[in-house]
This record gives sequence, C-alpha cells and structure tokens, in this order.
Amino acid sequence: MYRFTQAYHRLYESYGPQGWWPLIRESRDGLKCRYEPENSTKELNRQERFEICAGAILTQNTNWSNAERALASLAQSGILNPDSLAVMEQELIAGHIRSSGYYNQKAKKLKAFAQFFQGNPPPDRKLFLSQWGLGPETVDDMLLYAYDQPVFVIDAYTKRLFSRLGLCDAKVTYHELQNKIMSHLEEDILMYKEYHALIVRNAKEHCRKLPECRGCPLEDICMHARLTGET
Repeated sequence: MYRFTQAYHRLYESYGPQGWWPLIRESRDGLKCRYEPENSTKELNRQERFEICAGAILTQNTNWSNAERALASLAQSGILNPDSLAVMEQELIAGHIRSSGYYNQKAKKLKAFAQFFQGNPPPDRKLFLSQWGLGPETVDDMLLYAYDQPVFVIDAYTKRLFSRLGLCDAKVTYHELQNKIMSHLEEDILMYKEYHALIVRNAKEHCRKLPECRGCPLEDICMHARLTGET
C-alpha cells in the first residue's frame, strides 16, 4: 500500500535521520546516550550490541530518559556488560536501575539475558522470544537495532499513528500490524530503523494521545485529522 511508503517519506523529509539506537558516550554532563546518524549503519561490536539489548529491556513500561539514566548508572560502575551482569546479585543490579521502574523485575531480566547473551546466540526470533521477560516489541528492538535483522518494530505509537491514518484498526494485534506493514514496504533494514524512530518522534511532536494535528507532516493524509476537523 503506497500510503505506508508515503508516510515514511513525509516523516523523513520533516525530521531527518534520528540516529537510533543511541549509544552511551562520554559528554560534558557525564555519560549520555548519543543520537548520531551513523548509529544506524555502523558495524557494532559485542559491547554495543549488548548495550542496545539492555536498553530495550530497561525501556519497557517507561520513557527513554528513565532507561538512559539506568544505562548510565550501569556504565559508570563498569558493569554494563554481559560478563559482569551474568554473575551479579540481582539486588545489586536493581540498585543501579531504579530510575527505570520495575527495577527488581528488570534486574532479573538483565541477569537472565546477560547469561543468554554469553552463549553468543544467533539472532533467531523464536529463540529470543523463548527467553523469560522478552516480549515481541523488546525482541524486535534487539533484532533490528543490535543485530540488523529485517523486522519492523510495533509499539503503541505505531498502532496509534496507523489507526489514525486509517491504515489499520485501533485494536489490531502486534503481529497483524507487523505483517501488514512489512508486506507493503521493501525489505530495507535502514528504512525499518528510521521509520520506527520517526514514528516515535512524531508521536512526541504531534500524534500524542490528544493529537496536535496542525503542522504534522501527515496532516493532509490523516483520516483522524479530516474527520475531527483538527487540520
């Protein structure tokens, strides 16, 4: 369907490359996650791949700024790596990631994932989904951004945007929407990375729970904007 591609190009022209996945870097304010265009195309090392996977776990049920603080705390202590987290006491991990919320549960997930990661697992979706605490969105974040696998990540922002555009039902399931999008887009890993990041960006700028349609790059092709007269 042309409108999936059209929406991508509109968003990209408006916002440009988003530099996902942001990686921890030293800055004047300490350790921060940097959004750099090359993040989407660079060849990742083992540490960077693990960091992205840890970030995908830490951002569950919270915003990125809270997850970033938790990542920075782990990195500052020198334990943002699978070999350290795999053998640490869960309570000690939890103490570093309180900002991310659900920190006891996430500490357990991080420890379990670190042990799994130590085995150098192949980027197999079924294998990752079989691990405790990893759902489809988290796994697809890992596979796309850490392993360059051609999967389109679905989140609440994605469902909101495409249902408002009139391209899916608001109650569409994760895999129904994922299959629909991927069947109408070229298999392009870089596009998938940027598209997901751009959807998140637009959700923050315009496609909020209470939308701010005026000025949205998709305003003139949005069914919700037309029906509500918010253009």
